[in-house]
Amino acid sequence: MALEEKISFFSREDANEFQKYLRENGCSSRISVDYEYSGVPYFEGTITAFINFADMLCKKEEDADIETLKQNLIERKNILDDFLKSHKAGDVITESTPSQILALAQSIDSVGSAIEKEAAGKFEQTLMILATLEDNGLLEEINESDGYILKNVKDAGDLTVMYPYTDISGVTSEDLENSEITSHIITSSETKFIVTVGAEILFSSDMDDMVDLLDEMDTYEDESARFIDNIFFKKVLVSKIQESVESGAKSEADILSILDSPSFKLTDTEDTISFDISAEFLSEVISDLKKQGFLSGKDGKIKSN
Repeated sequence: MALEEKISFFSREDANEFQKYLRENGCSSRISVDYEYSGVPYFEGTITAFINFADMLCKKEEDADIETLKQNLIERKNILDDFLKSHKAGDVITESTPSQILALAQSIDSVGSAIEKEAAGKFEQTLMILATLEDNGLLEEINESDGYILKNVKDAGDLTVMYPYTDISGVTSEDLENSEITSHIITSSETKFIVTVGAEILFSSDMDDMVDLLDEMDTYEDESARFIDNIFFKKVLVSKIQESVESGAKSEADILSILDSPSFKLTDTEDTISFDISAEFLSEVISDLKKQGFLSGKDGKIKSN
């Protein structure tokens, strides 16, 4: 159905809760599960091995991107060196609690422009240090509020890191043979719990509760905003179709001709909207509106109920 809308959740619990809300508000829905499995190839090696590898590639052929990577690796090594030299095994890393990292991130938006760059840099450094130590098995989590214990101290150059193939272009098998860099493919699965919402949602007069509910749930990036926006856009389309029929449009061709106008002014705003839709999509929308009881008609004729 063209007027159905979908939203994906990380967990079945959230999907079930959202479906319960829809049911309580007279809207049909169904849940399906989608599994995705993919792999990403990485180059893997110690920081020192990568610096040497980048240096070798730069000598073979001048490449600004590889040179930038080399400088970033050197900077990464220096930052990690400074951190590890100031800590010992058994130290509690208190600056790594989620609340502290969040506070650091929020401080970037609250400070003046003069120190905004410094705050952002500190935030990136903190995440880089924690991620590198965790990837090398050097951190032991105490709990969410108390941070981590540093299990061991290593030379920064001996820490293992990975870079996607796309970050280092033009590498040949011969290049790898002459280095200490190896190839590592990381595969992962992703499970999406997809709620398909019936067309009834378009005729709900108040969606504030639904917006508030979605704000509390874990959805994929921008999913809630996209979902709400699409419902609004479809509401406007349906309203325009009904208005066209009430104004004398008697066929899908008539409606499509009306919708082909450059733009329409949205009610109570200065915004405008235009509709670039296919005849096939409009036909499906009309079919859905007939099923909902808002339109009727046979043999290509359309009328409002």
